[in-house]
Amino acid sequence: MTVLMSSVLVQCKKDIMTDLPQENLLSTAHMPDGVKKAVLSASGVTSNSYYIVNSLPSGYVKDGSRDYTTYIQGAVDKYSNIVFPEFPLLVNDKGINIGSNKTITFLEGSEVRLKASSLSKYNILKINNATNVTLYNPVVVGDRNYHMGTGGEWGMGIGVWGSSNITIYSPRVTNCWGDGIYLGQFNSSINCKNIVIKDAYLRNNRRDGISIIGVDGLLIDGIYSGFNSGTAPGTGINFEANNASSELKNIKINNPVTESNGERGIQLTAHHILNSSTNKYVDITVINHVDKNSPFSAFKFSVKNLDGTAARMLGTIRFVNPSWQRTLNNRPLHIMTDQTGTTIEVSSPEIISSSGSLLSWLSTYSLLDKVNSIVKVTQEIDPLFSIIQPITSVIDGDEVVFAVNAGGSEVKGSDGIIYGADKYYSAGNVFSTSSSISNTADDQLYQTERYGNFSYEIPLSNGDYQVTFKFSEIYHKSSGERRFDVIAESSAIISNLDIFSVAGINKSYDLVKDVAVTDGRLNIQFRTDIDNAKVAAFHVKRK
Repeated sequence: MTVLMSSVLVQCKKDIMTDLPQENLLSTAHMPDGVKKAVLSASGVTSNSYYIVNSLPSGYVKDGSRDYTTYIQGAVDKYSNIVFPEFPLLVNDKGINIGSNKTITFLEGSEVRLKASSLSKYNILKINNATNVTLYNPVVVGDRNYHMGTGGEWGMGIGVWGSSNITIYSPRVTNCWGDGIYLGQFNSSINCKNIVIKDAYLRNNRRDGISIIGVDGLLIDGIYSGFNSGTAPGTGINFEANNASSELKNIKINNPVTESNGERGIQLTAHHILNSSTNKYVDITVINHVDKNSPFSAFKFSVKNLDGTAARMLGTIRFVNPSWQRTLNNRPLHIMTDQTGTTIEVSSPEIISSSGSLLSWLSTYSLLDKVNSIVKVTQEIDPLFSIIQPITSVIDGDEVVFAVNAGGSEVKGSDGIIYGADKYYSAGNVFSTSSSISNTADDQLYQTERYGNFSYEIPLSNGDYQVTFKFSEIYHKSSGERRFDVIAESSAIISNLDIFSVAGINKSYDLVKDVAVTDGRLNIQFRTDIDNAKVAAFHVKRK
């Protein structure tokens, strides 16, 4: 994941979460009786979705008072696209285990509620050593208020363990005995990879809002994490690498709000990540962090070589445009480390005094710069964060600012556009054919593809763009074998596309869609309905 930002993105301070993404609501004609309500804006519901109410016993209740764990688990195991009903369901501390290649949508009013437990450790929803999972609007409520035990701190709302290509839209996780969301390792060795969490709301969990143990490739886009306290560390966002195999790389957090947590807004404590002879690299960027009422610090960095090894922590942790409040100990930025190879960059910070006034730049600089020599504080945004997007060509008076040959090498199209080698993608696989492609002079563009559940994150300055997608069915030989959706900037712009049904095999098929970029990057997701989503190439024009 390449971290690039537009200067437009970081010019204004954020004091509230961004609005939830809006997409067209789906038809409810295919829904069974009792669930014919409009689903929330982000949804994976299709005509082939399975509704869990069909697995519940006769006379099921809708008030969350009966344990339906076994029935829910059976449906989740059997079907790939699952819809939770618009009423609460009670589960026990076995939780619900979610395997690979699952899409689960929670209708408005859905809730998974934990039955009172005495266990010190549980996962209400658990994604363990899985891949290609998407959750839409999960609402998870733990048993903190009626927990029957006193020990432990590991009761997780959504636990993601050593899994890859996981996307969670608009999770709402509250009242867990431990953390709201936990990104851990499988068998204490396999890290999570390519995780996307959008518009999260995490509140009143007993330990942390979210704990991040090991991950390579994480985007958190819009998160509120507040009032998480009860046992240490009591942090909104907690980076807590547990061992030398943990990774904290390619991490980007946009617009986080942390409020009134037990101790801190964000912290990184990773002593045992150095328990080997191998140096560890971190790469974390946090944009527009707003912290309110943290008693000890908005951000704490505590990494020391306690295990007597030669390993060192290297890399950069960036805070762009933070708005922090002065804390009880007058230390919004708290550094405790013996690592000189790690740099903490803070650009364009605001510090709010206890009386609510904004500190002067001189006072802010003095307060933050004196913390430790590894900290670099600048009044302006580092120019490296500004996007300089090259123009690849001009077509019909419009600038082509990005073009890529998905799954292939650089190709110059007959229209003069240079389609670069595949980049800025996350996940997916590649496939190619030597068959000629009809209806085009650019066979080579359509002979390669990226397929699966994958995404692109393209750094672009804010504005209006036109994206031309190039497709060709080079594998299936009949309709109904492939169907997929394309989501750009959280809105579905292509739905239920079956390439063969509209173009046949080995024939070019282009679609042109308008998108608006407001956060310094163009996010395009390809999501499978049947078999695999795919794209051959695409280019982006500035309108």
